[in-house]
Parts: sequence; structure tokens; C-alpha cells
Amino acid sequence: LKAELGVSKRTIQRDMDALERGGFPITSEERNGTVFWRFMEGFRVETPLSLELTEMMALYFSRGLLKPLEGSEVYEALETAISKIGSAIPAQGHNFLREINEGIAVSNFGWKDYSRSRDVIAALTKAIYHHFTVDMKHAAAGKKTAIDRKVDPYKLWYANGGLYLVGWDYARDEFLVFAVERIRSVQQTNKRFPVRPDFDFDKLRESAFQMIWGEPKHVRLRFSRSQAPYAAERTWHPSQKISTEHDGSLTMELTVADLWEVKRWLIGWGADVEVLEPAELRDAVCKEATGVLEIKRRASPQQDQGSEL
Repeated sequence: LKAELGVSKRTIQRDMDALERGGFPITSEERNGTVFWRFMEGFRVETPLSLELTEMMALYFSRGLLKPLEGSEVYEALETAISKIGSAIPAQGHNFLREINEGIAVSNFGWKDYSRSRDVIAALTKAIYHHFTVDMKHAAAGKKTAIDRKVDPYKLWYANGGLYLVGWDYARDEFLVFAVERIRSVQQTNKRFPVRPDFDFDKLRESAFQMIWGEPKHVRLRFSRSQAPYAAERTWHPSQKISTEHDGSLTMELTVADLWEVKRWLIGWGADVEVLEPAELRDAVCKEATGVLEIKRRASPQQDQGSEL
């Protein structure tokens, strides 16, 4: 235990004492002059569980939110927990659970399949918990060949229906975000890493519009009168500031890092949003719109020819 956890013998003894004081029976036996400790065979913690209606609804709601992780150990653990709760309630309570389940619906758009990432997620979870450096094979988007990376795994990040690893990449010498479904394999090393004092996940993602963080840029947008209510009813980014103009349109200001993510979001609003600044984002959106028009122009002669036939 000293070698695995990187602590002193006294620390291990204190932890064992704390477990015993907490009601966890630990037994010992001597074999060939060495003492071995273990938990008492068959011991289980029995705790009374009483959930309010809103707590039960929250639990079922979370199952729907995590549906994209179906097939992974994380989702199976949640299913097991819900099953245990169901088995602990009286028979008349099962109708109540069914009513809760029928009264809640959760939809996910564009989710990913993690059924083949079970071993990867399990290995990353263990390495994150115990602070072990990992060797992993990762394939970038659109690439068939995976490359070797040495990473200190800090956090699994579930965002936008996808699961991502936040870790310190030794080759790039910086924190990077890896899509879990692109990680082919994970091998835990024997090296334990200390948490870097400069790691602040909340601060890192402050500048990210969605997933990519970096040097923040000021963005100013104008939404049309017809779309202003829809733009105003959601918080798209913690930094957003909105103001309603006299004509009913809405001006929104953001401070975000990656303009490509913002551009992709703006395309969905079509002509109902105008980029006021920065100029590079305005040009990027215009270039995208020009590309769409070019596709229509190339398709038009074929359509005209087809109508003549």
C-alpha cells in the first residue's frame, strides 16, 4: 500500500484506524511471518434510504441525460443504483416508479456511441482517481491511424452529449481535450503524477464557447426582431451580455476563445444574426454563406435541365 499510494506507513495505519472507527470490520492474519489485513468476508454496508419525490424524479431524469453513455460502466452503475432503489421499496411503490418514468422524457441530439469504449472509460476512471500517468493510442478526427500519447489524466468531461478526457499532454506540454471515442486503448503506467498547481478546470473552460479554450476574444452580435426572444431565453455562455434595441432586435456580447465554434453556431441562425465584431468572424460567416450559394449555383443548371426533360 505504501508503494502503490506513495504515502508513509503511518498514514496507512491512520486510514485503517479510521475505517474501523467508521464501522468497517478489518481482520488480520499472519502467513509466513507477514501480516495481511482484509475486510471481513461478506461484510456489506446497510444504510436506510428515503428519497423525496423530487429526488426520485431527479434520479430518473439523470438516467435520460446520461443515455448516450449506455454500454459504459458509468451508465451501468447508474442503472444498478436505480434497480437497488426499486428493490428496496414495497410492492405498491413500483406503480409510483412507473408513473415517474412515464412522466419524464429526455431527448439527446447527435449523441455518440460509447458501447465500444467500456474498457477505455474504466481505465481512465481508475487512472484519474489514483493519479496514474497513462499511455494511450489516440486517433484524430478523420484519421485512421492512431498515435501514441503520454497523458496525465485529470478529468472526464461530459458535455454536449459527448465524453471527453482533460489531461496534461507530455508531447504538447499543455492541457488538451481528447474525445473518448477516438481513444483506441489506454495502458496505465506505474508513475503517479502530482496535480499541477496551475490546473483550474473552471477557469480553463471560462473562455471556451463549447469545448475549445484559449485566448479570449470579444464578439458582438445582432439578432433580428423575430429571433431575439429565442436568443435571449438561453444562456449560451457565462460571459454573455444582452441588450434590446428600439426596433426589437437584440445585441449580444460574448468573450470566448475559439471563433470556429461560434461560427458553426451562428450558421444555424441564418440571416437572423449579424456579426458586428470581430471582422475575422464576420468574414468567416460570409465565406460560409458564399460557399452555400456556390453549391446552389452548381446545382441549378442540373435542376433546369431536368425540368426541360
